[in-house]
Amino acid sequence: MRSTGGILFLLAVGLVVGSALAQESGTPGITPEEQELVPPPLPRWREGGTPYDENQRLEPYAARRERDMPTSGLIASPPEYSPTRGVVFAYISSQWASVVRDLVVALTNDPNCPTCDEIAYVVVTSASQQQTATTQFQAGGADMSKVQFFIHPMNALWIRDYGPHFIWQNGALGIVDSHYYPERPLDNFVPTRLGDDSFLMPTYDMGLYYSGGNLQPGPDRMAVMSSLINLDNPTSEGFTPSLIAELFSKYQGIDTLHIFPMLPTSVDGTGHIDMWMYLVDEDTVIISEYIPGSNATAIQITNNAVTYMQNLGFTVYRTPAWNAVQSGYMTNYTYTNAFRVNNRVFVPTYGDGNSAYRPYDNQAIAAWIAAAGPEVEIYPINAYPIIYAAGAFHCIVMQMPRYTDAVPAAHVIWPDGGQLLVAGTTRDILWVATDTDNVTIPQVDLYYTVNDGATWVYIGTTTNTGSYPWTVPNLAAPQAKIKVVVTAADNDQAEAVSEDYFQIAKADQTIYTFASGGGVDKFGWGYQTASWNNVNGVRRPVNAAIPSSAYPKLAASDATGGDGDTNRYVATTPSNGYESTHVYEFYVVETPDAIDDIQILWEGYAGQCTQVELYVWDYVQGQWSDATGTAPENYGINRYADNWAGTRDGILTADIRTNFERYVNASGQVTFLIYAERGSASGYAKTTYHDYVAVTVTQITQSLAGDVNCDGVVNFGDINPFIMTLTDPEGWQTLYPECHLLNADANGNGSVSFDDINPFIALLTG
Repeated sequence: MRSTGGILFLLAVGLVVGSALAQESGTPGITPEEQELVPPPLPRWREGGTPYDENQRLEPYAARRERDMPTSGLIASPPEYSPTRGVVFAYISSQWASVVRDLVVALTNDPNCPTCDEIAYVVVTSASQQQTATTQFQAGGADMSKVQFFIHPMNALWIRDYGPHFIWQNGALGIVDSHYYPERPLDNFVPTRLGDDSFLMPTYDMGLYYSGGNLQPGPDRMAVMSSLINLDNPTSEGFTPSLIAELFSKYQGIDTLHIFPMLPTSVDGTGHIDMWMYLVDEDTVIISEYIPGSNATAIQITNNAVTYMQNLGFTVYRTPAWNAVQSGYMTNYTYTNAFRVNNRVFVPTYGDGNSAYRPYDNQAIAAWIAAAGPEVEIYPINAYPIIYAAGAFHCIVMQMPRYTDAVPAAHVIWPDGGQLLVAGTTRDILWVATDTDNVTIPQVDLYYTVNDGATWVYIGTTTNTGSYPWTVPNLAAPQAKIKVVVTAADNDQAEAVSEDYFQIAKADQTIYTFASGGGVDKFGWGYQTASWNNVNGVRRPVNAAIPSSAYPKLAASDATGGDGDTNRYVATTPSNGYESTHVYEFYVVETPDAIDDIQILWEGYAGQCTQVELYVWDYVQGQWSDATGTAPENYGINRYADNWAGTRDGILTADIRTNFERYVNASGQVTFLIYAERGSASGYAKTTYHDYVAVTVTQITQSLAGDVNCDGVVNFGDINPFIMTLTDPEGWQTLYPECHLLNADANGNGSVSFDDINPFIALLTG
């Protein structure tokens, strides 16, 4: 519910810093040479225009997930009205920099809120751009102690749309990365760069095309968005309504999507819901009210939305909206493209650019005061310079949630259950942890157990990097878990444990690569296909063999440069409308009944930050699959084992633990597919870059039963330990903390008792 108390309304005459020009032509302090490297102003609408369905239904509807999805930890999307730690901005000197400046100044230097501590996280494209931004922010009066810069390549400042999309994972903060306009690959990769390189948060590739301005999470694991989601993810490409709902549930913890029709493109060029709706809190929403004479469809859509939201229990407030030509563009003037930061809301106004709009400003401000409640401050700021580009404030910021619990939260990401880890190998333990007010956690201690937590063995201590290289101990354990203990700066602690058991085993591993056998027992075919229809149910949809010169490039993970790195196999660029498609085929000598794990690995990326997908061929089903099971949802389009979208190398893996006879045929053949999801467009070639390909086959070499002292062999040295498991199991566990009691389960019935004596003797003598 909204808070109550005295009303504090700031007309923001003194708060608005300057009045920017309608379109900025240059920035002081940057040389002409540097200016040429700064991206030109790019509007919010996409190149080629936003798709629109003239026959769309004009009533909103709900789309719910049809089944539970297995996830690691409870996933949730924080609403924008929940506690906020800071705001992420993108600053590009050539792109409405004064508007960004005004918002950064208002956020960080509020004379009416001296205790406000929110951070302005500002992404810039270079050190010189950082200096330019610093100079401009300081001149405007920003508190630079509350400004933090990150340098990453970008195309445009519309950071709401390309992300990051923040989530909670068992209470700790992470990032989801959806797909953005393919014509803006640098923007598309910003969320992953921020997660991996700047915030040190886990980043999950969602595999769905949508912009952040078209999604607003709300209460009870719901969200609102427009039907643009269906046009960007058409059923013809496998994105059924149930799959879309499933992805939002799995990756963002949104179980019900309320989908509203798009405004006509003649009214709004983006199709995003934030251009006409804003969730103020858990029971209040603002919806645009188009003035008389406006587009009739826009009026009908927004009026229908009022009734729909009221039926969901929301109180609805209306703000004016209209269309007019500005800077040569038909412009959608909206007051819902605002953003909330705790008890402050920054609202766009237009009267400074055109005095005729001041009455509308006053109506909108009054509606926001009523909707937000008496303890929420309203900050009107001039948005006239930017609105003609189809966006105002909401679309150039992204709120970072604030962690508010007194003690930290932590979650073990990997290994989280079901994996096979080979003794003596090095594997990365992955976790996520967040402390109060998102402050840095200085210490993380790692442990493992092989006896269900009866004892924990210390691994090491590190900082909160989210990753630790672990040399798997030289033992065998069918049920192991990892524990992460995080210690905050104030010595508060929290711990997290793997959600399920993983296995540690002594095993032989054979790694098959292109270091040898290329064109003999390891093959690659590739070029392009017109669509998934050419791939569906076809084991070799491409028949052109990759050149033999590619084999050495695929034999090692050694590419460190960009597209032109000669250590990387650069595939032939697909034609317009075609999708880069490659099939790899390896022959392994192990038979399916002797295999305990198969890992398929591919390293590389596709141009234009295109999503690359890894599928494994199921010889029994005769179909591409995610290699995890036999249910219908494991096969076909969008049912990949792994995916990656980036402008640098990423790793795709498929770990197969069961049903090996489905993925290894009678000849020992294993086949997998590397598929670039969407076709190349004119001027935007989606070439794939392949650095490393490998298949690793694991065979467990040690039988656990009878090895009761865990020395790797069953011999007479196990007799006394075996007797202790029957007579003094606690004493035995103290002597052998790295061993598992079920090693004494000689008859394999899942428990240890005197019935195991004769089978144990047989193991000793046989």
